[in-house]
This record gives sequence, structure tokens and C-alpha cells, in this order.
Amino acid sequence: MNFRNKSVFIAGILIFAVCIFVYVVIYIQTRTDKFDDTPTTTFDISTAPTPVNKNTTCSNSTDMISVCMNYDNCCTGSGANMNSKCFCSHPFVGGCNDAYKACIANIGTGGDISSCNSTLKGCCSKYSSIDISNSNFQKPINAIQSSNIMCTLNGLPDLKQRCMELCQTNPACKAYSIAIGGCTLYDSINNLPGKNTDKYIYVVKK
Repeated sequence: MNFRNKSVFIAGILIFAVCIFVYVVIYIQTRTDKFDDTPTTTFDISTAPTPVNKNTTCSNSTDMISVCMNYDNCCTGSGANMNSKCFCSHPFVGGCNDAYKACIANIGTGGDISSCNSTLKGCCSKYSSIDISNSNFQKPINAIQSSNIMCTLNGLPDLKQRCMELCQTNPACKAYSIAIGGCTLYDSINNLPGKNTDKYIYVVKK
């Protein structure tokens, strides 16, 4: 191989190496998306019906505050769907509704429960002020998991944001994964090694 051919060969190797480097950088960036630091909710709590006069349908079974204010219809009524579990089983929703039920029990039959309505509304509205940060999670890794599933979300907008948010605000969640069109929350870590070619992001809570 003469000097010119060597130069062309070396130049080709360098160009290939640069291409690989650029690919790796872009790949890493796509696996560490930026997240919002506020919870995902568009529910206007000022328009929420009081529990004693609830809507007969669920306005939004994938909005935490909506589910919190209208648990019966969103979680056990016609509003329940395949995505409801992540919200209906969330301790934030359960805590607020337990407080509401305890308030009613203390008042007794026939009493004025308007204060309990205010209790529920005040509790549910606090979700919008929770600090959300992906710094609560480790960097995404190549791993897969098929056990210890808490719930799944499918076909929702801002899926990565929602999955990270639900896992952060639920103490029982230890990790989550994102695949094409859906995400899954896990209550314990039992992952298997994945591959760089997998279109699958696995994130463990710190």
C-alpha cells in the first residue's frame, strides 16, 4: 500500500470513528430527555363538582387531580379504563379520599358535609405544587423487566413525563420503563440485561 492509499485509508477510518462518536452522543441525548418540573395536570379544580353532587361520568381518568376529586366514577364507574390503575391506586388519591371519608364519618348522618368537600378539594389541589425532577432517578440503562408490575400507561401524550412523574410521586415505585407507545411502573427491581439496539428505556429510582 503506497503513501496515498494509506492516507485515504486512515482518513476513512477517522471519518468512520467520528460518525460513530456522533451517533453515540445523539443516542445518549435521546435517552436522557428533559422533563418538566411541575406535575402534569390540566384539571381546573375550581370547576370540580362537590363529592355530594359528583358528575356521573369521569372527566379525565388520566389526570391525577381529576381522579382524586371524582374517585368513584373515574376508578369504579364508567370512567375506568386500562390506564386508570396508575392513578386510582396512587397513594395521593387514596390519602385524600380516606381523609374525606373520615371527615364524613366524624360528622355523622344528616350533618353538613360542606367542610368535608373543602377538605377533599384542598387535599387534591396540592398535587399541582409537588416538585417533579428526574434527578430523583439514575441514568437510563439497557435492561428489561417483566415482573413486579404496578401498572401500565398506553397511548397518552407526554408519556415519558407522566411515567417519571407517577413513579416519583409514588413511594412504592422503584423503577419504570418506556417502550414504543407505553410505559410500565415496577414496585421492585428485577431487571435483565438489555441491548443498545432495544427501543426500551429502563430507569431506576435513586
